[in-house]
This record gives sequence, structure tokens and C-alpha cells, in this order.
Amino acid sequence: MRRHYILVGDKRTSGARVTEGMEYMTHRGTMLSFLGARIYCPACESEGCIVGTGPRWPDNVMGKHAALDNDLGMCKCQPAPRLIASQDDMFQTLEAHELAEMGFAPTGTRLPEPPIGTFHERIRIVDAQGKPVSGVPYHIKDPSGRTYKGLTDASGYCPRVFTENRQDLLVSVGIKALEQWKQ
Repeated sequence: MRRHYILVGDKRTSGARVTEGMEYMTHRGTMLSFLGARIYCPACESEGCIVGTGPRWPDNVMGKHAALDNDLGMCKCQPAPRLIASQDDMFQTLEAHELAEMGFAPTGTRLPEPPIGTFHERIRIVDAQGKPVSGVPYHIKDPSGRTYKGLTDASGYCPRVFTENRQDLLVSVGIKALEQWKQ
């Protein structure tokens, strides 16, 4: 699997553009962008930021992780539009066995987590009308410290969380979840 690096000026599926990059990291004179970088979306007339999704190498440049194609540009649009790389010669390559070690199938989709207990919870994010909302950032932490983070699926669900006994979960969504991701 290849994931191409995102540059300043690259678009999202909504037509929004990446507006922030790393001055010290360029591709043919154009700055590479990073997770948390600003974007501007003309469709919803708002600013947002890049949120990573899918497999990636845990590399960083000066403490910043590079943005890759298919990462999300979080703005007011629902579902969140995906980033589209404008270049095809600078990328990360992930082999099938490496993807499996990271918990992903060869296609880049997350593998289901095996159940570890007899109790489980599944959280669903819905809007004011009760309709499921996809692409919402979530951060779930159980009392043992295990964390689950990502984006809600097409039906608004977070992954099922299994525990060995009844436990409370700490759940953050939206901007609060993004803040937890940085910790």
C-alpha cells in the first residue's frame, strides 16, 4: 500500500485547500503539510485542521507527523472530506505484514479487534435529529488506560470496547477528542 504526502495547496474532496505546511520540509519547492495543519473549506466557509486516519509510519519531522492522502480535513462539512495528494512520487510504502502488525488489512481498513472480555459497549454519535454522523473524531479510554481513537464509521459508530467486568469509559468526541489525541 502507498500513501502519498500532502502538500500546501492540495485539495480535499470538497474543494478545500491545505493552507499550512512545514517550512523546512518541501517537495519540489512546495511545503509538505502535517497533522493538525490548517485548511480552508469554501463549501462550508470555515477553517479546520487535518486529522490523520488509516495506517502510517510513526515518523515525525521536528515533532510533526506528515499528512497523507485520504487523511481528513475536519471542517463543518459532514462527512469530513478526504485529502487528495497532488503528487505521486513522494509516499510511504506499507507492506501487508507491516499493515497487519499495525492492525490493518492489506487494503488499509482497520482489522476488527478480538474480544477480550464478556462486557462490551458500542458508542454511536448522532445529530440533534437522531441521525448517525460519520467521520466524527472520538477518543475512548477505559480504566486500564487502553485507548481507542479514530473517526466514527458510516453509521456513526465507534468501535466496540470490551472489558472483563463492568467499567466506566471516558469518552470524548469532536474537538475534545482531537485534544486528547495530542496527549
